[in-house]
Amino acid sequence: MSWRFSCAPLALLTLAGGSVYAQSASIHGPVAGFVFSAASHTVRPILGVPGSLHVDAALLNNVDSAFIAPGGQWALTITAGQPAFVSGLADLAPAAVSTSGLINAIDNVVWSRDGSFALLYSSSGNQLQRVQLSATAASADSPIDLSSWGRAVALAIDPAGKQIAFGVTGSGIYRFTVGQSPALLSSIAQPAAAAFDSTGSYLYVIDQDSQQILQYPASGSGTTFASLAQPDGSPALSPTGLALSGDGRYLLFADRTTPAALVYEIASHNLVNTIPLDFSPSRFSALSAGPAFLLNGDNPQEWLLVLDASQAPTVYFVPASQEEL
Repeated sequence: MSWRFSCAPLALLTLAGGSVYAQSASIHGPVAGFVFSAASHTVRPILGVPGSLHVDAALLNNVDSAFIAPGGQWALTITAGQPAFVSGLADLAPAAVSTSGLINAIDNVVWSRDGSFALLYSSSGNQLQRVQLSATAASADSPIDLSSWGRAVALAIDPAGKQIAFGVTGSGIYRFTVGQSPALLSSIAQPAAAAFDSTGSYLYVIDQDSQQILQYPASGSGTTFASLAQPDGSPALSPTGLALSGDGRYLLFADRTTPAALVYEIASHNLVNTIPLDFSPSRFSALSAGPAFLLNGDNPQEWLLVLDASQAPTVYFVPASQEEL
């Protein structure tokens, strides 16, 4: 099996001023995804295909934070503390959609693979909320108070939007079906990341304390999928994000310690590739339902890293922007 690396001329962090909704954007190819820049408070479309990607003019400006669905059909934006769902990004025609009853102080959002469900979380309020997205509307469930279980540090929602999992440090990993109460799956010390497979049949969880990937079926007890333990003297791995490849053959995550992207074969449970990274990943944001993930972008002086996991996982190294912020 071969693993390839490629470069694409992508500049993600240029600044565009103006109102929240930009007046126009040029189209130079298919929309590959969207990038939120905290430095410039903008959301920009990535246009083209791997090997010839570029970032077009900002679609959203003056945004304090943005959580963008895979493929960009929807985004949750926060401006002056107010959350709002925005549709039409994929058509380069964003529009705010009225959504009542959203929780306050949202600081984490996890999307289902196709972006039809969003799982919102407020760490200050310790509330969780599922939102279902259709072509034109966003419908929010009643919030769930997690005070009885603890503060969530890892979140996951299955592709159908029916199963939700969250991890609590010092307590364990919990899973529940929408409408039911959370149930403890396992008393692990430090859940760091979680992901469902494409059918919702299995939940995968990284326990950073034991340095293990754990596998939980829909029923029955969990088992160890793989050990992350390093040779004596090597620092423990520090994962950011966890996902399955588009074809379901691989389980992968990015590691801050190495730094690298680690790829495990689901069938054999074996580590089949370690893709070195130039610097530590700071995020694991889904760009597309393929899926592809943006691994950094906080530092405008760094090259950007895109992990394409549509089939055999590949990392694309993207030149950093040379423009002034």
